[in-house]
Amino acid sequence: MNSFRKLVIANFKQFFRDKTAVFFTFAFPLIFIGIFGLVFSGDESVNYQIGLVNNDDSAIGEGIAQALDQIPIFELSEGELNEKLTALEDGELRAVVVIPANIEATIAAGGTAAITVYHDPSQTTSAQIILPVLREAINEINRQLAQQPVLLTLAEESILSQNLRYIDFIVPGILAMSIMMTGFFGVVPLVEWREKKVLKRLGVTPLRRSTVVFSQVAFRLVLTVLQATILIGVAYLVFDVQIIGNWFLLFVLLLLGTLAFISIGYLASSRVKTVEGAMPIINLITFPMMFLSGIFFPVEIMPDFIRPVVEALPLTYLGDALRQVMVGATPLHSLGVDVAVLAGWLAVCMVLAIRFFRWE
Repeated sequence: MNSFRKLVIANFKQFFRDKTAVFFTFAFPLIFIGIFGLVFSGDESVNYQIGLVNNDDSAIGEGIAQALDQIPIFELSEGELNEKLTALEDGELRAVVVIPANIEATIAAGGTAAITVYHDPSQTTSAQIILPVLREAINEINRQLAQQPVLLTLAEESILSQNLRYIDFIVPGILAMSIMMTGFFGVVPLVEWREKKVLKRLGVTPLRRSTVVFSQVAFRLVLTVLQATILIGVAYLVFDVQIIGNWFLLFVLLLLGTLAFISIGYLASSRVKTVEGAMPIINLITFPMMFLSGIFFPVEIMPDFIRPVVEALPLTYLGDALRQVMVGATPLHSLGVDVAVLAGWLAVCMVLAIRFFRWE
């Protein structure tokens, strides 16, 4: 029994000395609870900006507009069709509802009036929330008008020129996530060399330290291109995912994203002495980024108080840029803003990493 007790105590000591094991056992689940709790447990209602174009000045047209305005999750703004479609394409609106003219005459003639909703299928909230709510609202209006759902219909129109599926939109997000992981974990070999005194030994050789760093960066850049090529190739051959954007611009974004995340990784591990110490820091940064940057969950469902965090994350801008270039998705920000933010992260973190990075 005494031997058993000592072995149990020894196992506990060994476990708590392994910082990585302690992190993934205790801290990592708590981080997940915190992230999902912040995003999904709030009492704040989620509102979606919807454009309304009312071409019918009859009592029925006004009644439909009022009924749509009473839907709690919608914030309606009326205007002209061209104006609202432009706002939808720029990402300022989530849908545009068009009430047709002469509804009373159409119904009186025994016809069916079609209310058109323009939406962007690249926004997951369109298919999952907005369109089902609009369908039910039209059904309810039909029931109030004639006790039968035949007078009004909902015609759904995509603003995208390509008939794209959900897999077409998730691939850029997966690519952005893989670039982030490649960039961050690219610093692990240097931390390992620091821990094993390899960098110290290289310091007494004619080899420049900058050569060591640039060789690692070049390796990661080539690895990112190979990784992206394989991912896009599999997506195309297996799932028939079409890339409709500019390939050269896509290549530039791959390089810029990789360099940005490598610089962030160098800064985060600039004074970490061991790999065990670096891994929790890397995971602490990367995992919240995956769930708060719109890669897996729509940005619209994030509560207002966490939006500044979402807007500050570099992965938000990389994912947004890749979606715009690869599938022509509605932007969260303009492509110029995405590139400028990523370049800013790269410049600032690289300067700070050079200033604080320890070689020994």
